[in-house]
Amino acid sequence: MDNKEYFRTFLVRWMAENWMENQSAFAEFLGISRHRLSNILNGYKGTSEEARIAICNRLGVDYRTLIQTDSGNADKGQVIIPAHPVDLRLASMQANLLAIYKSGDATKISAIETNLSSLRATIQMEKRARKKVALSLMEEEESLVDPPAIEKPRGKLA
Repeated sequence: MDNKEYFRTFLVRWMAENWMENQSAFAEFLGISRHRLSNILNGYKGTSEEARIAICNRLGVDYRTLIQTDSGNADKGQVIIPAHPVDLRLASMQANLLAIYKSGDATKISAIETNLSSLRATIQMEKRARKKVALSLMEEEESLVDPPAIEKPRGKLA
């Protein structure tokens, strides 16, 4: 089995085991079109190595390890398929926070805790504001979906 076919098989298996939404949402998550994903999954068209690497990165899987496993150069146990897609930005932030925490710098840790508290409070205030808007619309029997129609008198055009 060549690398493209192995990647296709991996992608089909990963999607079946980990993705609960439809194929269109999966394509959007990967950053490719629905048509292209369909072609890849059905084996009609292959993908370049750069595209396969980008897709694996989006799924949180190391492409090189995946291919080495297929060729028999590594143990099958080395390929770890995450239960949920990994957001690379979140993983980067976690690594940075862990490095700061391990450094033991109390001022940096305190600053991060303070900023997180402020962010949490801001999010809570936004939620409350949205809830108040929804309740006020319900009281006035209006909705954002069907705004009230304002009738304008029609006259003769000059």
